[in-house]
Amino acid sequence: MKYGKATFLIFLVIITSSFYFGYSRLSHFSGVDESFWSYDRVPTFWNAVSEMRWKKTNISDKPGIPLAIISGAGLPFLNENPKDLKGLRYKPKTFEQLQQIRDSYFHLRLPIFLFTLAVMPLFYWIIKKLLGKDVARFSLIFIGLSPILLGISLIINADAMLWILSALSTLSLFVFLKNNEKKYLLLSGFFLGLSVITKYVANVLFIYFFALFFLEYILHAHKNMSLGKYLKIASINYLLLFATAMATAFLFFPATWVKFSVLIKATVGNVVFASVWPIFVGIVSILALDALIFKTKFSSILFNFLIKHKRGLTKTISVIFLLFIIVVFLHIFFKINIFDIQGMVAAPKGIGLDLDTRDPQLDTLVASQKGTGLFDISQRYIGAILADFYSLIFSISPIILFAILFAASNIVRKKDMGRDSITAIYIIFFILLFYLGSTIDNVIATVRYQIMIYPLAFILAAIGISELIKIEKVGKYLKLPVAYALIIPILLSSLFFIKPNYFAYSSEILPSNFLVNLKGMGEGSYEATDYLNNLPNAQNIAIWSDKATACDQFVGSCYWNKSQPANVDYYVVSTDRKSRTLKSISFDLTSAYENEHPAFEVLIGNNPNNFVKVIKSIDLKKTGAQ
Repeated sequence: MKYGKATFLIFLVIITSSFYFGYSRLSHFSGVDESFWSYDRVPTFWNAVSEMRWKKTNISDKPGIPLAIISGAGLPFLNENPKDLKGLRYKPKTFEQLQQIRDSYFHLRLPIFLFTLAVMPLFYWIIKKLLGKDVARFSLIFIGLSPILLGISLIINADAMLWILSALSTLSLFVFLKNNEKKYLLLSGFFLGLSVITKYVANVLFIYFFALFFLEYILHAHKNMSLGKYLKIASINYLLLFATAMATAFLFFPATWVKFSVLIKATVGNVVFASVWPIFVGIVSILALDALIFKTKFSSILFNFLIKHKRGLTKTISVIFLLFIIVVFLHIFFKINIFDIQGMVAAPKGIGLDLDTRDPQLDTLVASQKGTGLFDISQRYIGAILADFYSLIFSISPIILFAILFAASNIVRKKDMGRDSITAIYIIFFILLFYLGSTIDNVIATVRYQIMIYPLAFILAAIGISELIKIEKVGKYLKLPVAYALIIPILLSSLFFIKPNYFAYSSEILPSNFLVNLKGMGEGSYEATDYLNNLPNAQNIAIWSDKATACDQFVGSCYWNKSQPANVDYYVVSTDRKSRTLKSISFDLTSAYENEHPAFEVLIGNNPNNFVKVIKSIDLKKTGAQ
């Protein structure tokens, strides 16, 4: 099969499958936190731009500017101002008003969905420039057929833009480090600027990119120039990257034109830098002093040592990566419950054990060790990072996970470091750095919180599968066309299996008593309210839901506050809100979550442990729950 024809067919499969699986979901979904963007932030941004009230474009702490720009392309097609629909959320509404709400979401989601498809050729072009056609095509397949990335592209959320912009920035810098072409450095800075005004977590790239320049010298650039010369050139390049990013952020964020401190707060002055900023400044200061005063005398000792042991360094990074994955597998498949991984994922903000989800067998361990230095350190760092790995490895296809494992183990096995291996190390290093940063900030990186990692992890998998095929005994039977013919149907079957709740995808190898996405994006809420809307006299029905997102799609009265409302006819409860709800509400709903005979039920991924249930109020009264 010729290269051009193969690439065209891959694009065709991705575009066709994306429309098949995703298009109808644009109007048949109710997403968590989307109301903030659809009713307020997106229209507010564009109203402020049209009226030149630049200060008002500061719409969120995310800040979410690229999302508002792209999603706002759908505003001219709306018959109603989204702000006028906001007041209907919890009140009875006509079916005509419900359709207006659905139309609003459809037109604001559609530009995001189309933008995601439109950037696929750009991904392919940059990856091909970096790693060649084979890796680029496998990367395209893994990215384009990912349930997680398809799912986030159908939701009005800053993360829908973040994974695209941050990955393009990172890949552009990889290409610059390989070819030393300034246009890629500027391109990286451009996408970095857009990334940091999309979501504050992208500020980690400032640190990661800084570290990359040093890794590049250790792994490759030392062959061509002295440390002193390299540090001078690298400093200029990093400053150019930084300046381009800041200029881009300033240009696309009008609120910064009025108050420059808004730009600082969104970038280097963001709270995400608070815990690492002193370390970052300290390292820069030490290197600068050594270069200016001692002519890199002390830095040379350190770098020469690292260069001498660079194979040991890369092997160590890969082994650490693999060990974390192995330990997660031991927890899941061999029940070695040293860390409560599920409990940590259930309570991602503020690292610690969630008492409502913790395995009772851990109580003895907790009681005996809690408060000790060993326990606190292991739970805070090792346990948290294991939870991060858990969310990643079980939210991707097993075949992709296998390719990632092969890529990492191949680094340990290989003697020579080509650009493929160097790129693989850079990606692994980023994953470890990201998880460490999240842990320091007391956050567990759930699926959505680590959305930046997915495209890079898929490229790591593409490197792995390409390296596997190069092995003579494997390549003899697994030719490229055969590999495509095997992998594409497997990934498509995962989309069929999880349809239409793509962002709730869990690996087929994960036991059903484990859940990956314990902080879902509203999966099942639309189907539950659709059932309720089709009941007789639905507009006179009152429901209570543990997710406010259900209220958008229901024509009757809807409640979701902490106090128990009077005269509720139905309760809508879901697995991913059970822990938080039972701890926060003032009445007992335990029997609702445990009810085995609901009026209606949605099983996410056909998993009985991941549900959205509609329970008749009268059934709860019979159990004495109210």
